[in-house]
Amino acid sequence: MSVEESGEENADLDLNVDPDLVRLIVAKASAVVFEMPDAEDDEPEIETELDAGTGYERSDAALAEEDEDVDGTREEVAAMIDSLNVDEQAELLALTYIGRGDYEPSDLKTAIRDAKAQHSGPASHRLFEIDIFPSYLETGLDSYEDWRRDQPE
Repeated sequence: MSVEESGEENADLDLNVDPDLVRLIVAKASAVVFEMPDAEDDEPEIETELDAGTGYERSDAALAEEDEDVDGTREEVAAMIDSLNVDEQAELLALTYIGRGDYEPSDLKTAIRDAKAQHSGPASHRLFEIDIFPSYLETGLDSYEDWRRDQPE
């Protein structure tokens, strides 16, 4: 193998998506997915004991809005993801799959190809369907960067 061919192969190993942008997406998505309850919340906790014959239904507006993104962070993250080109969106999915353990970091090309084949439309929809995708994405990026660093130049 010539030096030129080796350089081309290593260029193929580089990500199209900026790793700093991936980390920003992870940070913002974590704020949405792993939202912590507000310690300053004035709403008292309600405890209810039910026996087999008792039914309980609470129609509280606060509970109805629980899944709603009040500050717009989810939409901001989705817009960041969806503004990426198709290849970069596929890389986000592939890195998430690597972080989840579906692929090894060395299988990035295969993971990208599979992500493109399995999903159409914005990647944000698919990512937010994965419960802890920010953790998987971060783990996948870290694993890929560690593996990439170990590759010969």
